[in-house]
Parts: sequence; C-alpha cells; structure tokens
Amino acid sequence: MKTGKEIQIDLGQFLSKRLYPLSLGIGLVISFCFPITYYVLEYKGGQRTASHLADKSADKLKDVIIASPNLWKYQIYSFTEIEREMSQGSDVLSLRILDGKGAPIPNYQYQQHSWEKTVWWNRWAPKGSADILFNNEKVGRIEVVISQRIILLKTLLLFLVSASAGLLLAFLSYNFPLKIVQRLEAELQEQFNNIQQAYKESDLLRHLAQESEKRFRDLVDGLDAVVWEADAQSRRFTFISNQVENMFLIPMEEWLSAADFFKEQIERGDRERVLAAYQRSVEEEAGCRLEYRRISNDGTVVWVQDNIRIVSDEEGKKQLRGVMVDVTHKKNAEEALNMLNRELQNSVHQLQQRNLEVSTFHELSEMFQLCREREEAYRIIGVAARKLFPEDSGAFYILDSSRNMLVLSNTWGETVQHEAQFSPETCWALRRGRNPRLSTNNHLFCENIGSEINPRCFCIPMLSQGETIGVFHMVPSCAATAPNEAGHDDNEEKYQLAVSMTENVAMAVANLSLRESLRYLSIRDPLTGLFNRRYMEETLQRKLMFAERMKRTLGIIMIDLDHFKRFNDTHGHDAGDTLLREFGSFLLNNIREYDFACRYGGEEFICILPETTLEKTLERAEELRGNLKSFKAEHLGRPLEKFTFSAGVAVYPEHGATAAEIVKAADEALYLAKRKGRNRIVAAVVKGPPVEKEKLLKLITSRNTAALPGKNDKPWNYKRP
Repeated sequence: MKTGKEIQIDLGQFLSKRLYPLSLGIGLVISFCFPITYYVLEYKGGQRTASHLADKSADKLKDVIIASPNLWKYQIYSFTEIEREMSQGSDVLSLRILDGKGAPIPNYQYQQHSWEKTVWWNRWAPKGSADILFNNEKVGRIEVVISQRIILLKTLLLFLVSASAGLLLAFLSYNFPLKIVQRLEAELQEQFNNIQQAYKESDLLRHLAQESEKRFRDLVDGLDAVVWEADAQSRRFTFISNQVENMFLIPMEEWLSAADFFKEQIERGDRERVLAAYQRSVEEEAGCRLEYRRISNDGTVVWVQDNIRIVSDEEGKKQLRGVMVDVTHKKNAEEALNMLNRELQNSVHQLQQRNLEVSTFHELSEMFQLCREREEAYRIIGVAARKLFPEDSGAFYILDSSRNMLVLSNTWGETVQHEAQFSPETCWALRRGRNPRLSTNNHLFCENIGSEINPRCFCIPMLSQGETIGVFHMVPSCAATAPNEAGHDDNEEKYQLAVSMTENVAMAVANLSLRESLRYLSIRDPLTGLFNRRYMEETLQRKLMFAERMKRTLGIIMIDLDHFKRFNDTHGHDAGDTLLREFGSFLLNNIREYDFACRYGGEEFICILPETTLEKTLERAEELRGNLKSFKAEHLGRPLEKFTFSAGVAVYPEHGATAAEIVKAADEALYLAKRKGRNRIVAAVVKGPPVEKEKLLKLITSRNTAALPGKNDKPWNYKRP
C-alpha cells in the first residue's frame, strides 16, 4: 500500500506529464502568433498610410497641373511644400514622383534618412502610390515609402513579452498541480478532525435540546407576532401564541374552539382567497405568504402577513404552521407612498410634457430660420402640431395676399372636416381679438368646420405686431375635456400651449413674408419688375461657368431704347417710367422661360439666352424687334407714341471668355448700331480668321436688311406660359 504522500507525488507527476507539454505548446503559440499578427496589422496600416499620403500629394499636384499643364514638372516650390509636410512625419522614408511613362522626375524625390533606406529591414517596407490625373488621363504617379523600423521594434518587444509569458505558463503548469494536491490533503485532514469534534459535541447538544425548547416557547411568547399551528384536515387551530389576544382582542380559547381557521373573523372580501391559499398549500405541500385583513373584536381592521408552511408529524399527519405579523402600519405607509408616487408620476409627466414643448418650440424656431418658402414653413407647422397635440385635430388658416379670404394651409387629425377657405368676417375668433373664447350656450356657427361651434374646440387668431396673419383652429380629444386625477384641466393646458404655438407661428410666418419681400427687392428692379444689374452679373457668371464646363454657347442681347431722353423731355418722367415699366412686361412676355431679362441701367436692358448660338441670338433679337410693332402703352388714359430700340449681340465663346468681355462686346455692338442709324441689330466683331468675319458680316447685313421698316418680321414664339 502506498502512503498518502506517495499517492500525492504520483498524482502531481501525472498532472505534470499531461499539462506541461500542453501549456508549453500554448506558450510557444502565444510567443509567435501575437507578434506575427501584430506585425501584419501594422504593416497593412503602414500601407494604408502610404496610400493616403500619396493620394493627398496627388491632389495637391492636380492644382499645379491645372494651373500649368505643360510646366508642372518644373514647379519645384510645389514639391517643396509637399516635402515639408512629409518631413513632419518621422515614419515617411522616401517620396518619388514619376512621369506618365514611369520615369523618375529630377528634383522630385525626397529621402528623410538615406542610410535607413539601404538597411535590410526596409527592403520590404510598406509602400503606397497614387496616379496623377489631368483631363481623365494619367500624367504621373507618386510613390511613398513608410519606414518599418518602429514596427519591427514593437514586434520584437511583443515577442519577448509573449515568450516570457509562455515560459512562465509552462513553469506554473509543472508546480501548480503539486501545490493544489498538498492543499487539498490539508483541507481533508482538517475536515476529518472537525467531524470527530462534531461527534464529541453531539452529546452536549442533545442535553441542551430540552433547554432550547423551553427557551423557544419563551421566545414565541415574547415575539410581536402570532405563532400558530392548525390541523390540515379539520382546519382547527391546535396551537396559537398569547399575542393573538393583544392583536385581535379575542381570547385564545375562542381561537382554538373555532373551526375552519376562524373564517368568520377574516374580512369578507379576502375570505375566499385566504381559504383557497390554505387548501392549495395542503394539496401542493408547499408554503406560501399571504397578506389579508382580519376583523378584531372591537371592529377595527388589522392587516396581517401570514407566513405558512406545511409539515408532517411522526404519524404522517399534515399540519399547517404559520406566523401572523401585524402589517397595518406598513400597509398604510404603502398606500401613502403609492399616492405620493402617483403625484410624482403626474409631476414627471408634466415635466416631460414641458420639456417636449420647449424642445419642439426650439426645433420649430431653428427650422423656421432655415425655411426659404412658405410651403416649407407650413409643413413644419403641421409636424410640430402633430408632435405637441398627437391625440387632437386641428388646422391652420393663413390670410391670402388679397386679405379677403382665410386659406387652409395645414391640417392634422381626423375629428373634423375643415373647409378649404372662408371669409375673415365669418370668424368669431377674429371678431373677439385677443379673447377668442366663446360661451358654450351661444349656439354660434363656425364657417371653417361648417357646423355649430363645439364647446370643446377653440380658435386662436394669429397676430404679428397688431396685423392678422391667420387663425389656428383646434378640437381637443374627448379625454382632455375632463380634469385628470391630479385635478388639472388638460383642455386649459392645451389651450395655453396652443396660444404659445400660435404666437411663435405668427411671428415666423411674418418674418418669412418679410424675407421673401426683401429677397424680391434685392434681385428685382422696382420699376420694371425685371432682374437688376447685380443679379444679372451673378447669373451671367454662373451661366458662363456652366457653358464652359458643358462646352455650350451663351448669347447676350443688349438693348437700348432709341431717343429715350427726347421722349422724357417731351412727355415727362412719369410717362418715361410708364414706358420702361410696360417695356419690362413686354420683355418678360416675349422671352423663353429659361431666359433672363434684366435692367442694366437707365433705358438699357440685357437678355441672357443660355445654350444659344450667334445665329439664333440674332434671330431672336430680330423677332423681338419685330414684335415691338404691336407694343401698346398708355399714360393717364392716353396712348404713348411708338418707339424703337437698338441692340448689340454677343455670344460666348466667340466674343469673349469672361462676363466683362462679352458685355463689353455687346455694348460696342450696340453703339455701332446707334451710329448706323438706330432701330437695328448689330453683332459684335468675331475674334477669328477672316473667312469667319466675312460670313458673319453677310449674315448681319441680311438680318439688318430684312429688319428695315416696312418689312414683315417673324412672329415671336417664346412667350412664357
């Protein structure tokens, strides 16, 4: 037979032989896997960094190539800026720029440390490249190399740490089983000694049991609870402590003589539940805990908590044992706490509602600042109304521009069918002003819903600086008509919230209307209604950029009214203003929808015709001059005399590459038309070969000959819808 020490040693050696090779293998795997994985991830990251730097440098060289497509290779200062940015990062090893054929460009190379590039560990250093494109063609390539010195040092350090951890694991796997076995043997010996000591103490405990029973009875009698025992079959109490007389004012003898758990003393509403719980405990042989009410001898209600469990005596007869504790004060405290909890929940709900209102108003204000049109503002108003009044329904009416009708702008909910529009004179809210509420017994008729006014609904006028903007109509849900549990009138709260929302909406709509008016005045000429000179310059520049990008043409017609100063001197400046205003309407009605008519200054006008050649521009100018024969204008009830205009035509890119050049070319052509006798169209001189100038001269001559007085002009077919 082997001793315990020998068995312990054999067990330790057995565990060492099994665990040591496994732990040693795991240590080796950890030593190599972690460093290799780390090196691969860092190497991939270096490649991504090199590619990112190459892309960034390529983007900077694109601007240089665009500025000088043929001389970009000699812009050394541009590469110096890229080299300076590369030198700030210590990981960049070298930078090269190659031309489209792959040959290195002189002076376009950068090396931070020449010695480091030749060392063995940077032969496979992370590299990234990017193509340099110009007009969708590859004109060069950038190569960036990242040093991996730091990566190799970190990998080596990780290898040393992993190898140390693996060796430590192998060492612990050899010594740890022996220590565990020794500790278990000591614990088993200690438990054996404890068992022997327990046997010695059992005799002493047996003698103390009788004294413990006596102390238990004394303890039961001293508890502030009723301890009882009852027969499960007869439902009679076989034992009950003395505290029952103090708790219920009923003698112990009456409890012990009463049948069926003294159910007559249980409160009538809890009786069936308590008896069913007793019966279920007997059938399932499981304890339970009940809280119910019992009636004391003086008629007061006592809440008790009865902890029941079922036991069996030596004969196998089932007994119920329980402890009844008076929890009346606890129940009263719970009811008070529940009431306070309900009040707190109501307060929290009101606070959440206020937070929702504040956030909604804040969001509404921010969205109004971003609106550009009224339709956007109306949609935002509808979203905010649904968010603030999700269970209700209503509508917003806005006063139209003629200020004689209220037009429906937005609705939500499905309670009431609103009319599309109605007269402000029929709205009782506008009649009453700032106190729009009406009595419920007036039997008044509301036009916006087409029926008698409901006592639950209300209309609120939207006013801004004393001016009527519209009306807000709302019908609260049925749940909001009566006070809630806390006594608050939800209908009144919704009314106050609707008033606040109406004030914000009225101010926002008024500000939006003002912004629209200011925007109209900032781009329109107040006399003619045409675009002003500033808007013309912005539009011309924008259209020229589009034409340049899309390889399109763009025509310009500069118009000047003939002898307008003499007309003013003869008929007065009021008649001259009338003539300019009617001529502006004439231009708007005789150009295409996507053309732009602008007042350049005084009696000069400019028409911008996108995607129009020189020939088409001349045709449209002649047609416009021909339609002037049917032009009619009246001043103070008398028709104004007929007049003519002269025009100069210029086209991009024949007559210039910038807006200033094209306008100047059209202006020079206009002055040439005036010097030739007015009432004619002249095209600007083309900057090109003599053959093109000769063809254009013939075209201009034929157009001017056809436009002489007495000739029939072509009808204008470009009126706006």
